[in-house]
Amino acid sequence: MKRIRIVMTTLALLVAGSVSLLAPGSAAAADAPRSSTGQRWALQITDGVTGKSYYVAAELSDSLSSEQKGRLRARTAATSPSAIGTWETFTLHTADNGATVSLRNEENGLYVSTEVNYATPYAKMLRACARSIGSSSTAWEKFELRKDPEVTGAYNLKSMATQQFVSARFNLPSAGDQGLLLAGYAEASGSWERIRLVPVPNSGQYGDTADPPATTTGPAGTVQNVVSWNACSNNNDDCALDNAEVTTVGDTVAGQAAAADADVMFVQEFCEKSAAPLESSLESRRVGGLTDWDVRFAPTYRKLTGTGVLAQKQCANSGSGADRGAYGMAVAVPSENTWYRSWVLPSRDTAEQRPLMCATLPSLGTAFCGGHFSAGIAGDDVTDSANPQPTGFYRNEQAKTAFQQASTLRGLGYEVVFGGDLNATPPDAPQGTGSAPAWVLEPLYHQPGVVDDRFEECDQSANGGARTGAPTHVSTSSSLKLDYVFGPQSADYSCSVTDTGLSDHKLIRAAVAFH
Repeated sequence: MKRIRIVMTTLALLVAGSVSLLAPGSAAAADAPRSSTGQRWALQITDGVTGKSYYVAAELSDSLSSEQKGRLRARTAATSPSAIGTWETFTLHTADNGATVSLRNEENGLYVSTEVNYATPYAKMLRACARSIGSSSTAWEKFELRKDPEVTGAYNLKSMATQQFVSARFNLPSAGDQGLLLAGYAEASGSWERIRLVPVPNSGQYGDTADPPATTTGPAGTVQNVVSWNACSNNNDDCALDNAEVTTVGDTVAGQAAAADADVMFVQEFCEKSAAPLESSLESRRVGGLTDWDVRFAPTYRKLTGTGVLAQKQCANSGSGADRGAYGMAVAVPSENTWYRSWVLPSRDTAEQRPLMCATLPSLGTAFCGGHFSAGIAGDDVTDSANPQPTGFYRNEQAKTAFQQASTLRGLGYEVVFGGDLNATPPDAPQGTGSAPAWVLEPLYHQPGVVDDRFEECDQSANGGARTGAPTHVSTSSSLKLDYVFGPQSADYSCSVTDTGLSDHKLIRAAVAFH
């Protein structure tokens, strides 16, 4: 296991993009995820009086008192975000579908809070000190991000606790306090309230956007047991792991991997802070005969209201009230993996922005890619008064994107295995209640008798090549195949599904025999 913290690489835009990572060797922050592709940001504020720009840092020096430690101050005069450190690095989260944003510091893994009860000159000071985001609409950890009315590309931050704007106070009497961020100003009228969100770029310890390492051999002659499971561990009262503690989720998922003798596992509806417990449990159980695993995490995003900036959707707290981090999906692979990449799939603006992630194993010459597509429910990938696109449009676009990224990896010499909860039924499945239009997943599926470069799904050979398969969704009203494992047409497959009794999805397992 690599004791690392992965720092997110640059998304080309604020609203969409991709992440390419090489695992660095920096030490993990307390209570922070080890291996997430969630976008990291620096916050930059300019002092209009001097014209100098500064990055905001969470001051974590041991010389500060416990009441001052973690305070946010615009103080770092770096020439570029590549020169900053973890004190100046933050992730954006939303616990209310984009209505508000919360900031988490990379160094200590804690959320920024408005210290409402502090006395002057520290009244309403911002401090990275909270272990979770409060549930109230006026929680100290919640802010509203607004576009600056005067400067394109800049933002203002309004504290929901004080209903006032955040300002960097460069005029405080003590030089050591100058630049402190205080949420106590009725208007965002000047440069001190103007914040630029700067993506933390790739450099050194952060990895880079290079292609994956060259393959050292091919997978021919090997059999890989690939498992995909929607663990249903967030916001579904019908599931056993809903709001479970992160250690419980990690150990339970590892138990399912062990029962399936998994070599690789894709996990959907999974919380970020379950990644480390899952990794530890896979190793202690020696799943796949391995003592070293890596669990890579990709968040699901929401677009912040009024700005379109992407913030990681937050998992609900556990039953004990503990923070579980961002909501998303994971790819668990042997620790040989160093390169992995995530993409934000095309999704409806007002819905969850769904993830795709790939991780490579050069010694097998194989890339393993997992995805979680949009849902065919109201407000997501269905036609309604606010969405003129046909039902299934976004899942079809997501399928096209997944195939495109897989094709890129194949062009670099990798075989590709792709799986996940795709929230759509196969093209040849009988149409019925809950079925997606037959064309939704066609960009992925090889059609028998047709020369194409698409995938074979693990259930096809057992069905005479038909693009269908055993149901994977657990429901009293429908029997739908929504979960998949795809791979090369040249491979042989053995496919099975298991009702774990823990989720609304069955676990799907494919033994992929490469030739």
